Amino acid sequence: MENRSSVNAISNKRLNRSNYEDKLLCLEKIIDNLDDGVLLTDKNGKIIIYNRAMEELEKRKASDMVGKFIWEAYEYFDKNKSEHMRVLKSGSPITKRYKAHAYNKDGPVYKLYSTFPIEIDGEIIGVYSISKNETRLQFLLSEITEMKNEFFRQRILKSDDINPNGTKFTFSDIIGSSNVMKKLIQEAQSVAWIDNNILLVGDTGTGKEVFAQSIHNYGNRNSEPYIGVNCASIPENLLESTLFGTIRGAYTGALDSPGLIEQAGSGTLFLDEIHNMPVNMQAKLLRVLQERIVRRIGGSQNYPVKCRIISAINEDPFQLIENGQLRQDLYYRLAGYCLYIPPLIERENDIFELSEYFIKKNNLIMGKNVIYMTDRLKEIMKNYSWPGNVRELEHFIASIMIRTNVNDKYLRAKNAPKYLINMMKANCGNYYEIQSGSNLTLQEKLDSIEKKMILEALDSNLWNVTKTAKELGVTRQSLIYRMRKLGIKRKENRD
Repeated sequence: MENRSSVNAISNKRLNRSNYEDKLLCLEKIIDNLDDGVLLTDKNGKIIIYNRAMEELEKRKASDMVGKFIWEAYEYFDKNKSEHMRVLKSGSPITKRYKAHAYNKDGPVYKLYSTFPIEIDGEIIGVYSISKNETRLQFLLSEITEMKNEFFRQRILKSDDINPNGTKFTFSDIIGSSNVMKKLIQEAQSVAWIDNNILLVGDTGTGKEVFAQSIHNYGNRNSEPYIGVNCASIPENLLESTLFGTIRGAYTGALDSPGLIEQAGSGTLFLDEIHNMPVNMQAKLLRVLQERIVRRIGGSQNYPVKCRIISAINEDPFQLIENGQLRQDLYYRLAGYCLYIPPLIERENDIFELSEYFIKKNNLIMGKNVIYMTDRLKEIMKNYSWPGNVRELEHFIASIMIRTNVNDKYLRAKNAPKYLINMMKANCGNYYEIQSGSNLTLQEKLDSIEKKMILEALDSNLWNVTKTAKELGVTRQSLIYRMRKLGIKRKENRD
């Protein structure tokens, strides 16, 4: 009897083991056929699952990922920077993030993802991430936006209307059909729906606030307030009370007044030129954003911070950090997603689409009837570098139209202020031949030299960005920013 029981127990054990192995095989098959990317690491941080959807999303092979430590696979070289290791240590999930962890020859791969711990009997034995592939959805959204652009472009004075939420711009107000702008709008639309803070990086006049307002209006916060403030325009002694609010009697003349963070509610607070905020004020803002509570000056009551922060700078953020103008910890708190807005000169023929828009707008305002632009004026405009970007172009068109006869259907160079045309002629020289030209501005020469140095260093390091950054003596993030700004596209790592 005992022998029979022993045989049955062994048979059941084998059956259970067989069922267990079958289940594992079935689960692996299911995971590999999911549309969402799945990445699983064990308690030591080694990658043990990297499914087919993740391969397609990141343009990598599972055979190159499985078995490696996650920080090595993604070239962090510091396991403390790995979100999987942070989740493993804290036991707290990281949800609904939109960020680039992987890079391929086309640049950073951004995806919406969540990361969760796996806990068994009080012990965390692994961590997994689920990444959403939204390529098809983004394509459809882009098509809809293009149709909206065509519809709303006919309503030139639409931008003069103020939305009840405090904005007047949406993505349909962004003029330009260049590939770089289409891709940028698609990226901005993607991040509009998530709660990450956003940092906009772009030269003066590129339209950073237009993008900030468009992001607010496109996302699920569009019914909430949008409040924008230029940090450089407010005196240091007033900036703290402006952002955080005051209690009556806190200082002479102080009243009970909510700050901009409170006023923004669950909406958006746009902080322009954040790098011009005094460093000691940056420390106070960082604490508010970390603790997600704000207290008015002189008060004792805490108010929850519900708004999303969109901030903007017009210089290389990593250079600002190195120069001590921007706190590194504040940068990482504000740059949940970093959006680079290109200068006008990098936007192909958008200059003439924008010119057409400004001409129509000024026709209505000034009572003019301009329809065309002379070839001579177009040639001058095409070869000019436009350091003031879209804002400079708008002022340029307006200054010519003021001097244009009411019955003249052409916009002519002779009607522009003489000093403007002389300046533009002096700056002319085909931008796309800038590398070999001798008649260059100082900035163009510096950009040319910097691009040459970076390309040479990348080639000598087989396009390994981490090694190249170390050789050039800059941070990896700063090198990636400079590559994007100079139009250097990454190649596949050939190590």
